[in-house]
Amino acid sequence: MNINPPDSLPPTVEGTLAVCPKFRILVTGVGKSSLVSSVFGIGIGDIDIAHDRVGKADTAHEYTSDTNPRFILHDSQGFEPGSLEKWEVVKAFIRDKCDERLEPKDRLHAIW
Repeated sequence: MNINPPDSLPPTVEGTLAVCPKFRILVTGVGKSSLVSSVFGIGIGDIDIAHDRVGKADTAHEYTSDTNPRFILHDSQGFEPGSLEKWEVVKAFIRDKCDERLEPKDRLHAIW
């Protein structure tokens, strides 16, 4: 069994990283701040983790990880029923970061 990729499929990682060296992720939902702190090694003091209330977040703020500097994270506030204002902020952020006129490194790549 050959576990090496065939010669006709060269790796594209270096080419991709040359165009887009950072991967931008919007995190949203319950418990996301604790998850981000744990998975990406971003200090608890750098993220507003709230156990008994809605956390505060600035979606435009970029969090970067010392353990993996290729990731840029944006934290959104949680959504409560009837919270249209917070949804509008996140929707505008998504729309702005998905603009094809932006360089690939400045676009939103994933929503988690």
